[in-house]
Amino acid sequence: MRKFWFFLIIFVLAIIAGVMIAKDPGYALFAYGHWTMQMPLWVAGAIAIILFLLIYNALLLIRGTSALAKRFGMWRRQHRQQQSHRMTKRGLLELAEGKWSRAEQLLVKATDQNSAPLINYLAAARAAQEQGAYDRRDEYLRLAHESTPGSEVAVGLTQAQLQFSHRQLEHSLATLRHLHHIEPKHEFVLKMLCHLYEELNDWRGLREILPEVKKRKVLKPKEFEQLETKVYSHIIKQLQQSGDVAALEAFWHEVPKHLRKEKPVVVAYVDALHAFSLDEMAEAILHEAIKHSWDNEYIAWYGLLKTSYPDKQLERAEHWLKQYGSSAALYLCLGRLSLRNQLWGKARTYLQQCLDLENNADACAELAKLLEYLGEKDAALTFYRQGLLQVVRGTELLSL
Repeated sequence: MRKFWFFLIIFVLAIIAGVMIAKDPGYALFAYGHWTMQMPLWVAGAIAIILFLLIYNALLLIRGTSALAKRFGMWRRQHRQQQSHRMTKRGLLELAEGKWSRAEQLLVKATDQNSAPLINYLAAARAAQEQGAYDRRDEYLRLAHESTPGSEVAVGLTQAQLQFSHRQLEHSLATLRHLHHIEPKHEFVLKMLCHLYEELNDWRGLREILPEVKKRKVLKPKEFEQLETKVYSHIIKQLQQSGDVAALEAFWHEVPKHLRKEKPVVVAYVDALHAFSLDEMAEAILHEAIKHSWDNEYIAWYGLLKTSYPDKQLERAEHWLKQYGSSAALYLCLGRLSLRNQLWGKARTYLQQCLDLENNADACAELAKLLEYLGEKDAALTFYRQGLLQVVRGTELLSL
């Protein structure tokens, strides 16, 4: 409807213009320097309209050509990106199938038209490492970092994992420490640090990050408890090996109270004190531990401690026999304490009761030494032989 009215108006205006031109055609005069040009007014108008239409259509043509060029450029970029994505997918498939060389070639080639080449470079770094090309691996990691701002943690974690798998433990530790410095709350960085410190037996380093590991709930509660116990027991063992008694005693006061009741920590500390001939301190620690938790390993250790009051030790152990009942570990402990008190008959009875409950190489050795001391050499040889058989059988079982 609008087009009808538009053409109707044009038609009416054309009729009016025709009538006016017929009455008085007028003229148009153009002058430039010595040149003049005169023509009817309607001819000049027609020429102006034609020129306008020509210029207008020329502009439309230029605009259309430019748009076409842009569309072609956009299509070309999209085609290259699609090709890059296909190559990336193929490269990742080759990587998953263990075809390292082909995967590396595809992944690197696909970075040219990839708007996000980070994944390509990280995957190519892994492929290069699997081929033993560590220089190329490091170069791809550098390019990954440069290609994507803010990717330092992602690249660093990949680098640390690759270094760890290649057993470059010190390099991996340096990378993780740097990441921990810039992202101290990053849970996966903390988890990897825990694993790496444990691998390196760097228990002091692991101890430093335990509060943050607990705060961030990086590990499950049970896993954290086990790790914490392991850390403190190993530090105690390292202090024992260093021979620094003062450092050992000072460290014990740094051990959290709840860990002083944990068996691995208690046993490690008792072992260290015994190694330093501080058996009376060890006896006090062990006696307190047994009050809170009856354990055969505690009892076995109690019988090995040489204090200045073996009679008191024996009295306590015999009280435990009434309180907790008989066990092979307790009879062995009682036998050793009886030997220390030079109660030969009682020692012989307790050691025999231990052997009645189980075949025990330690009980055989203790009883054999006692019988040899008492002059019963044939009987002593029998128990020496029995104890040796127990040790040999135990060794065979361990080798299976």
